[in-house]
Amino acid sequence: SSHLYSSFGQRFAREDNCDADLAVTCGPPAIAAVAASEVTAGAAAAAAAALATAMDAVLHQRFNPREYYRQFLEEGVRPDGRAVHDRRNAQLERSVIGAAHGSASVRLGQSAAIAAVRAEVSEVAPDLPTTGRIEVAVELPPLCSASFRDKQRSLSWSSFLSNTLGDVLNNARVFDPKQLQIREGELFWVLHVHIVCLNYDGNAFDLSMLGAVAALEDTKLPALVPDSAPGLEQAARLMEAPVGASALVAEARHVRLLSRPLPTTFAHLEGHWVLDPCDAEEQFGTAVSLCLVAGRWLVYYQGGAAHTESFVGELMPLARNQVQVLSA
Repeated sequence: SSHLYSSFGQRFAREDNCDADLAVTCGPPAIAAVAASEVTAGAAAAAAAALATAMDAVLHQRFNPREYYRQFLEEGVRPDGRAVHDRRNAQLERSVIGAAHGSASVRLGQSAAIAAVRAEVSEVAPDLPTTGRIEVAVELPPLCSASFRDKQRSLSWSSFLSNTLGDVLNNARVFDPKQLQIREGELFWVLHVHIVCLNYDGNAFDLSMLGAVAALEDTKLPALVPDSAPGLEQAARLMEAPVGASALVAEARHVRLLSRPLPTTFAHLEGHWVLDPCDAEEQFGTAVSLCLVAGRWLVYYQGGAAHTESFVGELMPLARNQVQVLSA
């Protein structure tokens, strides 16, 4: 036992006329301490090696990104662990802003945005549309990503996304503007969809489209009653009806989409089309967004050279495989 071993060590020290304290330190506690120090040193060395490897990977990715990605893609994976044609999980939540007529938050991996719909009564005016419509504004503030600290880049992307989403959502196969009519030839609703990116890690097109669609599907137009306050313009003579009000000018109703646009974005990366690119993958150049609208594909380029031969041969079949995923 340890007690006997310690006693033997003390007796051995006395017989050899040595210092007893020195002899005792040679017992089991000292051996355990030495072993522990060796383990600690080994763990520290392993941690240092792992840190060095991680630093090498970070430097490799930063200073030679194409080679960094090429090594991963040769193994059929991407640095974030996804396969070439894997999409990040989409997380949607509706009715996240109580003051809006409709709202939703959306997340694709680390990319996150919030969308809100504000319904506004408008009246017919010369040289302006005479029916209701959807107006879209996408905002990519510098706080969401260092990529948008360049004001020109931020404005360019915001303009592209706002115009593209507006075209898709006002498509006759997606939305019937007649449901926004209040008084024929006089008053109608205009739906203002405002999308703000909260954190950006790639694929702004899919992120914005999914958020806008979810917010519109969450939108409920309020009932309207006349407002008898004097000195108001015609469009302003209507107000939201209180609970139990009668003599309604317009009844409350939900906004309906004829079909749900389904976006799918690819980036061309070292000879591969990767699905749902992150921010780092978008930096390599060509990106293409496809949007399924009532059985028809709309195609939008976001930079780089066109690879039109890939649409039929590769991209279209891959995009079709995403329809069930996005429809769920």
